[in-house]
Amino acid sequence: MKVIPRNILSALLCVVFVIVSITGIMMFFKIRPLSTETLHIWLGLAFVLASCLHLLKNWSAFLSYFKKRSTVLSMLFGVLITAVFIVTPLLMPQQEKGMNPKGKIIGTMMNAPLFKVAAFVDLDEEMMVKVLADKKIVASSKQSVLEIAKANDKTNDDILNLVFAAPKAP
Repeated sequence: MKVIPRNILSALLCVVFVIVSITGIMMFFKIRPLSTETLHIWLGLAFVLASCLHLLKNWSAFLSYFKKRSTVLSMLFGVLITAVFIVTPLLMPQQEKGMNPKGKIIGTMMNAPLFKVAAFVDLDEEMMVKVLADKKIVASSKQSVLEIAKANDKTNDDILNLVFAAPKAP
């Protein structure tokens, strides 16, 4: 395979590995300037492609590694750790996994009457209903966001975006 010279492929792998490693660490610590996640994903895909090309280019050397017991044990350990992280969440019942706190808050807000949502976020309840009415959405402060969305053939996000556009309570 002479399409990409070995030195260029190795340098490319090294550079992409460093960038994917740095962006992965940044994402782990929730440091997300600009489009770190997008960069991480696309360069991760490029890393996989370059790794496959590298593997094909060095196939005979790669096969010789399997003659060593340490290589086989290392690979088995890697597969075991990966399996634990993939299989464990699949086997755990939903209630033990827990739910993202943001998801709980949003779920509660979706089901709560509009007047409670207004109080929770310190917005004017009457103004919320007026903002919705201005957009031709029929609603009362006793209805939930889910009920309002369903009754008006809108998405929950459509309703929430309008609700949060209401002015703050005095």
